Parts: sequence; C-alpha cells; structure tokens
Amino acid sequence: MLVVGVGFFLVLLFTNREKSSGTDVPPEAPLNADWTTAPATDGTTTANNVTVTPKTVVTAKHAYRNGMHIVAGEIPLPTPCHLLEAKGTASDDKKAVAIAIVSSIKTDEMCAQVITPARFKVSVKALQSAKLSATLNGQAVTLNLIEAGADDDLDNFELYIKG
Repeated sequence: MLVVGVGFFLVLLFTNREKSSGTDVPPEAPLNADWTTAPATDGTTTANNVTVTPKTVVTAKHAYRNGMHIVAGEIPLPTPCHLLEAKGTASDDKKAVAIAIVSSIKTDEMCAQVITPARFKVSVKALQSAKLSATLNGQAVTLNLIEAGADDDLDNFELYIKG
C-alpha cells in the first residue's frame, strides 16, 4: 500500500512539473497577449497612458480679471514625451465655462518612464459667477480651484498643496 501511495505521488509530481515547464505565464493567458492595449474594465479611461477615473482631481489656480476667467494648473504625465493641450470655451449666455484638457504623446521618440508635470493655462471671457467645469481626455474630472491673489502671476505659478 505504501508503494502504491509513493508511486501515485511521483506520477502526480511528474505530470504537474511537465505542465509548468517552459513558461511562467499562466495557462489562461495567451503567449502573445498585448497588455498595453487591453481596455480598462473598472470605470477608468486610459488615453496615451494617462489614466482618468471619476475620482480624478485637477488642481489649478483661478483668477477673474478684466472679465476673463484665467485658470492655470499642472497635471502629472507619465513621460516627458507626453504633451498637454488645454482649451476653454464659454456657453452662449456666458454662465458656464468648459475647460477641455487633452494629453498626447510623441510616438516617434523613445522616452523614459518618468512622471513629468505639464502646465496648462486657459483664459475665457464669461460672467464672474460662471460655473467652471473640466474634462481630461474627454472624461469629466473634478476641478479644484485655488483663488489666485491679486499679485499672483499665472504664467509663472506654484501650486502649494499639503498632502
């Protein structure tokens, strides 16, 4: 009986070893899987490796000067090869301002994976009481505005945020 048990154990050990040799990839994962293009399934959106979720917050400084809303901020991008473009538009009645921020990447360059802050600035003529909103790569984000002082230069600013 002991010999049969040891024999069964050796057969089981040998067949499991044969199945696992040759690859560290789980059997349910195809060997040619392209993980970088797999769509997100948890409510996030990834465009050019910039992940946007419903909880994404964009912090920026805001000033209202001479009938214009000026919003200047910074967004961390995955590499120095990523570019950031921002455009602001006002509704016809000037009661709402929408800020569209879009990231893109220079695909013809090799780039280090180093998080790089990218600045944006938009100026939009609207009512002082206008409601401001923002999108990042087409997804709505929370806009956290810090009112700029009268002497703040929004072309050369620092966001001091305690974490």
